[in-house]
Amino acid sequence: MSVSDFGVVRAAGVEEGYTICAPEMGLTFVRDGDRWTHHLHLLRHGKIARTVEGDAARDDPARVVSPVYQEIQNHPVEIGVCILLTGQATPHHFSAVVTARRDGPSYMVEVDLADRCRSPIEFLAATYVVWLGSSDLLDVDSERIVWGGEALGHGRLEFTTNGVDDVALAEAGRGATRVQALARLVTTTYTQRLYYSWRWTPSTS
Repeated sequence: MSVSDFGVVRAAGVEEGYTICAPEMGLTFVRDGDRWTHHLHLLRHGKIARTVEGDAARDDPARVVSPVYQEIQNHPVEIGVCILLTGQATPHHFSAVVTARRDGPSYMVEVDLADRCRSPIEFLAATYVVWLGSSDLLDVDSERIVWGGEALGHGRLEFTTNGVDDVALAEAGRGATRVQALARLVTTTYTQRLYYSWRWTPSTS
């Protein structure tokens, strides 16, 4: 698998959007008002997950449901593709590096997020709705959620923090799940970090 198999292209069917393309999967960013939202899609299964956005006018600024991204820049790298996202939601300044790469038989999208805030926060998360239900779950613990089975053509989709942070899930209606990557907050610093990734392993049969 070569680097040329990865790329950032204009998103199809929308006026303003970009897709991080990797074989078998992609992450599409679409402009929604003053921010970029995004969703994950699999080549053989379509859209599989989307962000749940907060409301800056209504939400408690000490509790971040999802970071706000207002600027996007492409940064080619040797191992795949990478974009830089930045945004502000008073009193928060968000920045994230999103990388798509190959890892053995799997395709990964990794997110490394920083939130710089001059006031204490109680909660920092990245929240998604996933269009898979409890019957599609293969494994769940405090650091990862894994789906598979017939709904994914016997492939395997994993949402994980690799032990750096935590994950949580809840039902979100019939055949859907709400998942969160949750930062382990450090009270002695103004900058909080959150790491998580999506890993897709197609079936080999």
